[in-house]
Amino acid sequence: MNLKSKILLCFGIIIGIFACLHTTVFADDIGDTGGTDQGNITGSNVYTFNYIYDSSRDAIELQVVTEYAISSFGNTNSHTYTSPSDQLVLHTQNPICGNSIDNAIATMNSVGGYNLSVSDVKAALNNLGYYDKGNGVWVYNGGYLTYVSAVKIRPQKHTVHYDANGGSGAPGDQTKTQGEQMNLSSQKPTRTGYTFKYWTASIGGNFSPGQNYTHDQDGGTVTMKAYWKDETAPDCSDFVARPNQWSAGNGTVTFSAQDQGSGLSAITLQRYSYVTRSWSTVKTWSYNGTTSMVTGSYTEYSEGVFYYKLTITDKVGSTTTKTSATIYLDHSNSVLSGAQNTYTDWTNVAPIISFCATDYLSGTTYTGSGLASVVIKDDLGNVVARGTSSAYYRLAAKYEGIHTWYIIATDNVGHTSSSQASTKYDITVPGLDGTEVTDVINGVTVSGYCQDNIINQHIDDEASRSVNHPNVTSGLKSVILYKVYRGNKTAITTDTTRAIFGSANTHSYFDMYYDINPTDDIVDYYLVVVQDYAGNTVTKKLTSQRSLLSWFHTSIDRSTYE
Repeated sequence: MNLKSKILLCFGIIIGIFACLHTTVFADDIGDTGGTDQGNITGSNVYTFNYIYDSSRDAIELQVVTEYAISSFGNTNSHTYTSPSDQLVLHTQNPICGNSIDNAIATMNSVGGYNLSVSDVKAALNNLGYYDKGNGVWVYNGGYLTYVSAVKIRPQKHTVHYDANGGSGAPGDQTKTQGEQMNLSSQKPTRTGYTFKYWTASIGGNFSPGQNYTHDQDGGTVTMKAYWKDETAPDCSDFVARPNQWSAGNGTVTFSAQDQGSGLSAITLQRYSYVTRSWSTVKTWSYNGTTSMVTGSYTEYSEGVFYYKLTITDKVGSTTTKTSATIYLDHSNSVLSGAQNTYTDWTNVAPIISFCATDYLSGTTYTGSGLASVVIKDDLGNVVARGTSSAYYRLAAKYEGIHTWYIIATDNVGHTSSSQASTKYDITVPGLDGTEVTDVINGVTVSGYCQDNIINQHIDDEASRSVNHPNVTSGLKSVILYKVYRGNKTAITTDTTRAIFGSANTHSYFDMYYDINPTDDIVDYYLVVVQDYAGNTVTKKLTSQRSLLSWFHTSIDRSTYE
């Protein structure tokens, strides 16, 4: 045997030994990828490698199809690696690539909903230690890639979800893909009563709308939760105080308020008095963050001129202040004065009734609603005088006698005050009824001629003597008989010639009687003087027969002498 034959023989033996031996290499322990050793390069079986996408496992798997059945396949002609733990070893020689990794990636995109490029996937496989030899994907240290989860060869993706957190108008979900730039949605949610400030991420940190978002994770959801701040003051849709003109009743203050943010905390009503020039808190309402519309009312019982301030506070301390119109409440009667100026004793001068009124709020000098009228009525209810703030009346003659006068003051809200005054008015002189006669002697009229030298008079002050028909008269005050000589008066003080009455009495009377005696011959005449309690005075001049004869005799003698 020559050298060449020896060499060939040795090479054949070596080949036979390798035909009987194989290197066992199981799936690579690299997570969710698997590989197999190339195995013995000898043999005649034909291996066809097909890479397929399994959507149920979301993975690319190696499917091996052989020309001859393989015992390790269970005496079948095919085997599919469905997990990285599959430890089936292949003994391959000159494998054929039936379905390339490129086709598997295409199926992965169409069935699995991916959008991956072949180059990106192969780059991911390279990072895992695998490369495409054209007849399969090989690991650098030997063997084939048998299984790879899509997780290993696709970019990481996760969902960005927006939570309006009580508001509305949250943006729709976004998908963040690893390696791709993404900006958060610029859309802002809204919430009544609140201001949107930023998004708080479930992974930590705060983000603004439209901000660049760089976080990557493999699956799952990052929630962006809206952060709200109550920067809106409460709303007061209605705040009314009435009445806005003078009233005799009570005042009413009403309001409607709402805070749709943090909710209401308290409402305070303050009152300003124009009378005292001061503020006071009149009522407080407390709430525990209610966001519903609330209403409230306050009844003003006090007299005065007021306006009100309403302070509405929400849970975060924001306030709204409202002021009301002015209300006017007059609960006091006007004050009448003038009764002290009315003369109430008997008089023959027409009394004057004069009253004035003022209208102030109780205990103050602050003018109330003001006066509407002051009227004077007689005791039959007839109005004799009228004015706005005062009234004046001088009695007419028909009001002789004693009368009561009613004075009524009315303010502009209907409050009335009343007063009264009494008058005693007598303008009729007492009556003198006597036995004297009036005669004409020698062409001279002689009044009160007492033919019998007797003075006989009935004197009274009865109401019937007045044409005004008074209900009462003042009555006699004094009756005096005087004798007059040469202008000098001398009272004749007898029980029948002089009387003084102690009190007014409409039915008082006096019967005067005087018998003129001879010692009175030097008297020129007699004078009866009567006065009533009102000051009315009546006189009567009486002449006796003796005086008259003497007067005539003297007159004749004087003419003879002339």
